[in-house]
Amino acid sequence: MSAKAGLPGYKLVLSDAAQQDIAQILEWTQEAFGDAGRTRYENLISTALIDLRTDPTRAGVRQRGDISKSVCTYHLASSRKRTTTSRHVAKPRHLVLFRVKKNVIEVARLLHDAMDFVQHVS
Repeated sequence: MSAKAGLPGYKLVLSDAAQQDIAQILEWTQEAFGDAGRTRYENLISTALIDLRTDPTRAGVRQRGDISKSVCTYHLASSRKRTTTSRHVAKPRHLVLFRVKKNVIEVARLLHDAMDFVQHVS
């Protein structure tokens, strides 16, 4: 997944760190849950990013002044029911950390919800 042109008005850009996060998440998911689990989680991540690209103020987006003034989070669980796989990820545990600048959504990281976000966002 690389930077992609967005739907009306928004462009989505994934940082190098976010791309590495996704690769590591999918590698771990593959090892823990096999091919089907990886496919489901990959689909969930894609769906969440499309959802944000469509509306970065959608339900589930939280302003995170505790992390940084302009940072927002979006839990993958908020997109779980909109995936295209026949089975949904039962308990997604990752959040998208992002900023919106004009018509660009800058995805900084995808982090496990138990992590200390401040430590992982510059």
